[in-house]
Amino acid sequence: MKIMNWNIEWMNKWFSGNDNPVWGSSTLSAARAQLCAAKAAAVITDVAPDLLCIQEGPSATAEMNLFLSDFLSDANGPLFEFIIGSDGGAQKLYVLRRRDGRFSAMDRATDPLTQGLADSWDADVNGDMLLEGYDFTRLPLVVDVDPIGSAPIRIVVLHTKSKFVKFGESKWNDPNRRQEFVVQALEARRRISAEGFRLRIYLDSMIGADSAARVIVTGDWNDGPGRDLFERSYLTHNVADIVLGSTFTPDLIFHHPLLAHVPAQALFTARFDDFVDDIDDRPLLLDHFAISPALTPWVENAEIGHQAYEAQLTGSGTAREDRPSDHRPIIVKLGVPLTN
Repeated sequence: MKIMNWNIEWMNKWFSGNDNPVWGSSTLSAARAQLCAAKAAAVITDVAPDLLCIQEGPSATAEMNLFLSDFLSDANGPLFEFIIGSDGGAQKLYVLRRRDGRFSAMDRATDPLTQGLADSWDADVNGDMLLEGYDFTRLPLVVDVDPIGSAPIRIVVLHTKSKFVKFGESKWNDPNRRQEFVVQALEARRRISAEGFRLRIYLDSMIGADSAARVIVTGDWNDGPGRDLFERSYLTHNVADIVLGSTFTPDLIFHHPLLAHVPAQALFTARFDDFVDDIDDRPLLLDHFAISPALTPWVENAEIGHQAYEAQLTGSGTAREDRPSDHRPIIVKLGVPLTN
């Protein structure tokens, strides 16, 4: 069974009308939006996932239905059914199940532990040494899926707070405003850390109560391997390390299948200019899978969909309609973990 995760860049900008959608927006003409959608659909078709997790999905379910109807359908209708995240504004989370795939059903998780993720918690996200209520920028979407011939698997889709700082590059390059940028960048990273820690508490509670729990955490975590300036010098946390778990509780550590299966030179999902470390077109691994201990033995393979993605690039991919997204998809393949 194949699970794909993909941040599809600002799908909401493909549409206008929300519940009565049409192609095109103030950002993209209808023709340009449909080119973006066609490229994204071609990547999905190439990968052919049984389950597809999306970040930056459209704000209205009717818009997702329009995409599926126009680009991912056959004579029997849309190829996927979906569940939408409860918040996230114009960047919604989605889980899509292929109609004829290896998952027979899915449903939103409603257990008390999962519902508790919506509650605020105390955190110091602005560095003033005072604890204040904080909640997720985008509440994780938690879905229970039923693989054919297997016990259920819980899917947790996480899209953390962005590191983006408005006018960040100009502030960094201006000696009189650099400190302003540092303060704003640190607050963004503190928010990402707070969200990572809160999710890890949830995972510890779940696996602590049931060591056989089959859980996959995926999504765009806006952080990854390596230490940027803020982690090296300002003592912020790496969210991937937080979510994967602590070496002091080895039985609770989640497995990162991309690290085990993807060559180092291909281990990136996005390329962005890094004006802080002065590296143009820097390859970054921002999108991840974390597999619970009980499910890890059933991982057969994992990959980053470079080939499917690059097949849809036009030229350098600079214009929005010349690329399917600014992220590449990630894929994990599981064997059938039969029950006793």
